[in-house]
Amino acid sequence: MRRLALALFATSALAGPVTAQISPQATQQLDLMTQQQLDRQRSIALENQLNTLDARVQSEQRLRDLQAAMPPPYPRAAPAQTATTTAGGYASIPDAALAASNARIRDVTQNRR
Repeated sequence: MRRLALALFATSALAGPVTAQISPQATQQLDLMTQQQLDRQRSIALENQLNTLDARVQSEQRLRDLQAAMPPPYPRAAPAQTATTTAGGYASIPDAALAASNARIRDVTQNRR
């Protein structure tokens, strides 16, 4: 019985590597398919990089066009010097400016429609 078990074990151990061997043609085909897959992945990665760079260039060009089409900013006029600070740190408004401001407020509030 032991001899039979040893014989079966030996034949199964030897049969495993023999059936697992692949022919040289199959190995070449697998290598070729692997190389084609790697080339395809590289091609896709390069195309993605190219598309990214193209989109960036187009965005920058559109920004430059937009900035060129915008009117130049208007310089802001300095505010009229109507208030000054006194020695105590309080603001002082000249009487003429205060009277003109009050007159404008009265005109607006009295002309209700």
